[in-house]
Amino acid sequence: MVLRPPVEPMLARAYARDQLPTPGTLPGDLVVQPKFDGYRALVFTPFPGPGPVLIQSRRGSLIQSRFPDLARAADRLPEGLVLDGVM
Repeated sequence: MVLRPPVEPMLARAYARDQLPTPGTLPGDLVVQPKFDGYRALVFTPFPGPGPVLIQSRRGSLIQSRFPDLARAADRLPEGLVLDGVM
């Protein structure tokens, strides 16, 4: 199976809490991490290669032209890889 943009990423939900849960209180050894500002993006390496690396915003726009250094770095990743994260 090959994923191609646009892909709708799952978004985190904010829950109002007075304090963070203590370690071991969340099921499945989940970890809490604060959200820092940045761009949510999905990086798609070509499959089959060669081809361009595509970077998709969380709203579905292709934004690799805005981040050429990230696209060049992702060009060294394995073919058919999809990375989801904040940059």
